[in-house]
Amino acid sequence: MDEIDDSMVEILYKNSGMRLDEWISMIQILNLDNQEKIIKFLMDHEGLTYRTARFIAFKVLLKQKSKKA
Repeated sequence: MDEIDDSMVEILYKNSGMRLDEWISMIQILNLDNQEKIIKFLMDHEGLTYRTARFIAFKVLLKQKSKKA
């Protein structure tokens, strides 16, 4: 991760009380595999901002992609 990612991860934990890996696990358990669905879920059900939800969605999809490779 780069410096911006580290900062986002810190802010995410500070604001939500959950670490990035916990958010990723939750999305994987829910079987959400589409960026728009992930963002919508996080905004509607978890109250996250678009920017934060998009960051999490990006990380989830990146992890899913690396597992398939």
